[in-house]
Amino acid sequence: MWPFAGRADQLEAVRAAGPGMVVLGPAGTGKSRLVAEAVAGLAGVAWVRATPAAAELPCGAFAHLLPDTAPGGNPLRWATAAITAPVLVVDDAQLLDPASAELLHRLALQGDRRLLVTVRTGERPPGAVVALWKDELLPRLELGPMPRAEAEAMLGAALPGRIEAGSLARVWETSRGNPLYLRELVLSGALRDVGGLWLWHGSLELSATLRETVAARIGDLTGDERDVLDLLAFGEPLGVSLLDAAATERLEDRQLVTVSRTGRRLEARLAHPLYGEEIRSRWGTLRTRSVLRRLIASVEPAGLRRREDVLRVAVWRLDADLAGEGEDHEHALMLRACGQARAVRDLALAERLARAAGGGRRARLALAGVLSYQERPEEAETIFAALWAEAPEDSMTAFECAVLRAQNLAWGSGRIDEALRVIAEARGIVTSPEYRQSISCFEISIRAVGGDLPGAVALMEETVVPGPQGVRGAGSLSAMRSGVLAIADAAGPALDAVRYALDLIATQPEAMPSITAQVLDAGTIAAIAGADLDLAEHYTERAEALGDWNRSVLQAAASAARNDRLRGRITGALHRVEEAALRLPAGRSASGGPCLGELAQAHALLGNVEAAEEALARAESAVLELGPPVTFPLRFAEIWTAAARGDLTAAVARAEALIDTPYIPFALFALHDLVRLGRPDLAVDGLAALAGNGPLAALFARHAAARTGADLLAVATEFDALGFLLFAAEAAAIAAVRLRAAGEPRRAQLAEQKARTLRHECQGARTPALSSLSTPDLTPRQREIALLAAGGLTNREIATRLFLSIRTVANTLLAVYEKTGVNDRAELGVLLRE
Repeated sequence: MWPFAGRADQLEAVRAAGPGMVVLGPAGTGKSRLVAEAVAGLAGVAWVRATPAAAELPCGAFAHLLPDTAPGGNPLRWATAAITAPVLVVDDAQLLDPASAELLHRLALQGDRRLLVTVRTGERPPGAVVALWKDELLPRLELGPMPRAEAEAMLGAALPGRIEAGSLARVWETSRGNPLYLRELVLSGALRDVGGLWLWHGSLELSATLRETVAARIGDLTGDERDVLDLLAFGEPLGVSLLDAAATERLEDRQLVTVSRTGRRLEARLAHPLYGEEIRSRWGTLRTRSVLRRLIASVEPAGLRRREDVLRVAVWRLDADLAGEGEDHEHALMLRACGQARAVRDLALAERLARAAGGGRRARLALAGVLSYQERPEEAETIFAALWAEAPEDSMTAFECAVLRAQNLAWGSGRIDEALRVIAEARGIVTSPEYRQSISCFEISIRAVGGDLPGAVALMEETVVPGPQGVRGAGSLSAMRSGVLAIADAAGPALDAVRYALDLIATQPEAMPSITAQVLDAGTIAAIAGADLDLAEHYTERAEALGDWNRSVLQAAASAARNDRLRGRITGALHRVEEAALRLPAGRSASGGPCLGELAQAHALLGNVEAAEEALARAESAVLELGPPVTFPLRFAEIWTAAARGDLTAAVARAEALIDTPYIPFALFALHDLVRLGRPDLAVDGLAALAGNGPLAALFARHAAARTGADLLAVATEFDALGFLLFAAEAAAIAAVRLRAAGEPRRAQLAEQKARTLRHECQGARTPALSSLSTPDLTPRQREIALLAAGGLTNREIATRLFLSIRTVANTLLAVYEKTGVNDRAELGVLLRE
């Protein structure tokens, strides 16, 4: 049986209702299942299931509870006396015949038993049933769609493993929280198990059961009602003025259609997405073309005044095979629609529209841009190169071709030098000051991501356009400044630049997803530098809402995982990037660096060394190594993978290799990693020099400079207050060690308790500092050797790695066994994993 999950409050309400309750709701919301769960285990429960067939006979639904022969006299009084069950459940009471409804009403008046009644909304129940709640004989409970969290719990109970977040969102949107539809979607094969992670599989195909279920909900229709639903199935939302008014009103009454006001226009939509799926599944090609032509004829003559009409009519014309009519006019429509589809990042549709736009220069340029965004850089470059060789006919075309081609060469193929060469050639053609400024902005961004941050900063300081400039030019400039400042300057100026850029973008009627994603990523980095994880998460959530554009989704997922990791939500971080990694393209991608870096680091922090190494090995063939923003996340993962193996010497060496970089956030975290690895002496001067780069840098510097247990405990308290729980737990753990060494056992105990409490919130994190909680009496060298031994290395291997003699290693391990009370490597491994 499909598991029952969620509805905890409603279940408790039904169970607690002494005289009983009426549960109302649309079809499929789980009314019957809720009541069944409420009475499970109770003695003396009788069920009455109303059906259309039973309604043909007086008291037909109750027939199984009544004697075969009715005595003379009042039949309702006889029937009431004959039903003796202490708990009576009446399911689908809207279908009861008048006599059965009156019998139910009399039983409620009698009040000597619990009555649990379900009623489907959208239909007209008998008056005696309505009187149950209208006359306050029984309380009424409205049961609507399941909230998303409860739907997720239901799916989690039904399916082994986890559901990928995007797939969960799609199932939720398709079912709208209706438990029956949710179950049938899963049973129809909409989800596929990929290594324990359930993913939406292909396009939605309704199973026979689901189709019949939805068709039964739609019910019988008149011809004009069917016509309205057909038009909405292919064209929603539609203005009410385009539909038959009387039929639309009847459909709204039956809750098959919803009508809402958008601006000055009333718009109709189907009340549930599956209604459209069921209707479209019954239509053949010719009937589909017919309704699409009707929609075009209704909307196109008005002149496509509404922006969304451009995209809808273009798609209708494609699907109706009308894309070749009208040529120049048709091609212009397809190009406009392509721009809109690209803006909302429906890249598959944008490609269809670009290919239908006639093959002219503008159409090919649009197609190349879409291919680039789809991470098909070689296909895009073939078109860009041909267009560039044709000598662009005007400054705007030259500008667009140059920046799109340079962007594709850099971010798509890692050909930084060629991208910069295209930018230089464009400067010789483009004369508009605003376009020249935007070209410089692209060059700055390319240099920054490619590793030449000093060159990017120097060029940024020179890039000032004289006179007024358009919003896109100002947007490019502000986006570029926010990105460079976030990785090269203090947190404050970067956050100011981010806020300015977002305010500017918000004034535009058209979406600017690429620029917005760049600004939000910069905002997340700057917010972390400002020690404001709430703001960082806010910017990341905005980035996640930009649409299903693969590059943006992967970037946002890596940012979200970083936020989770810093908060100590290590398992949460792992889940985010595990799902995102499934979206990585087959070839090399710049998005792979942050994504796989966070994946490997999460595994390492959880002690999953083999999984961390697998993620890093995958990165070797999946990552387009442009420069520090792409590669440094992998380098940080290597630090913590070495630490998870117990090789602290290698971990420290890897961290030291990253500190000499002009990319301030990376330098800060590399230096702080040295502190976390037990080598504050190697980081104290560097962090002191960078302490002015925002509140987090200042706190990192205080952490490195802390000498006493009390100082470390104060640092832990600051980290805790800011939400950096893993850092707080580590600082508190080392504070406990130093306080104990200083002869302050009571304070050491308090610090240790704080560290254990914080570690518990870090979802299983294991780091060298936290290992001190299970081995508080070990020196750093003893702990390093213990970790390597627990990891399976022999004495000889440890000696070789740490440049020690085998005898020294053996003697150190004996001291470790004596201090910890264990007898061998296996017991030591168990102790260190606790």
